[in-house]
Amino acid sequence: MTPTPYTEIFDLVMMSLTNYELDSLLSGLDDTPADDSGLVYLTGFLVNAIPNFDNCTQDLSDRDDDTMTFNIELDYYEKDILACWTSIQVLQKEIFDIRQVRALIQNKSDANRYSEANLLKEKQNLKIQLIEEADLKQTKYSIRNQDWEAMYETT
Repeated sequence: MTPTPYTEIFDLVMMSLTNYELDSLLSGLDDTPADDSGLVYLTGFLVNAIPNFDNCTQDLSDRDDDTMTFNIELDYYEKDILACWTSIQVLQKEIFDIRQVRALIQNKSDANRYSEANLLKEKQNLKIQLIEEADLKQTKYSIRNQDWEAMYETT
């Protein structure tokens, strides 16, 4: 069994997100582990995402946040589901960005207010779509890991 580092999940997250703040925090991680502030930042989102994966067959609390590893070996499906929930947590932060909400309230121009409101609405719609996608992946994961023989065993 090989422990799964958080970076394997973060790589999947970054493949699905375009976030310049995260990109700049994570730049150079492949070459130099000098600055791990991006990893620490993403770890918070991952930790918040873990409870959403409530049907995982493995114990996701078996981890070490200091070394940023799960003490268990996660399969690809588990990593993918965690990456989805982590991306949702990142998007949640974007939706609740107080600066955007304040700009929406304070903006005097109807055109700009309408544009900002539409952006917020689209982020909320995206979050709903991502949650549906994560839920579907979790359902498939449950079906894949169901012990069908035991379920239909007659005694």
